[in-house]
Amino acid sequence: MRYFAISLCLLVVGCAAFFDFNLAPTVTTSPQFHVVLDAGHGGRDNGACVAGVSEAQINLQIVQVLAQELTAQGCRVSLTRVDAESLNSPYASNKKVDDMNKRRAKIRELNPDLVIAIHQNTYPLTSVSGLQCFYANETAGSREYATAIQDQFNHSALPMYKTVKPTDFNLVEHSPCPAVLIECGFLTNPRERQLLQTAAYQQVLAFNISTAVVRMMKQGGNERCANVQPLAMCSVLS
Repeated sequence: MRYFAISLCLLVVGCAAFFDFNLAPTVTTSPQFHVVLDAGHGGRDNGACVAGVSEAQINLQIVQVLAQELTAQGCRVSLTRVDAESLNSPYASNKKVDDMNKRRAKIRELNPDLVIAIHQNTYPLTSVSGLQCFYANETAGSREYATAIQDQFNHSALPMYKTVKPTDFNLVEHSPCPAVLIECGFLTNPRERQLLQTAAYQQVLAFNISTAVVRMMKQGGNERCANVQPLAMCSVLS
């Protein structure tokens, strides 16, 4: 009888282990929300250049800060341009076209959820200032992300109050996913040009852009960023 009882216990334990193993829920990890950041221009293409300030350099600096901010919020981030150089072949007959083709190919290969291109603006009137968002008219979701980012700035302490507009910018317009082009400010405005060169203001831009992206992403049901607490906002306007 004692051996029968022991055998019965072993059978029960074995069955329990078997059923627990087979009935245990499968744990899957949701993929991270993937953002590709494109720092406009680079290499011999400086973009706008005002009072010795190069747009290409500022674009890259802002992209690097924005990449840190989005990563801190749990997003996966990729960059098309990682240094001062452009992506074109040195032997390309049209280096600008080759550069854009390579950026588009890289974006298609990475297959992200969102593309953000960072640029700087200019205007004949030096009084004009403020960030403005543009979107790919042909890609679903682009206008919504552009609006979310623009609204974030329009309702912040920064004097923006601009509206989003469609763009035919090649990289954004032919993106396989929602794409936004952000003109972060006007290099022709002396005060804004000075601010855009500072690490503190670049952090402000990154804070607001990433906050809007994560909020929009969550509203759309893509809750793939684990941490939604942005880095502290800098006070640079006093």
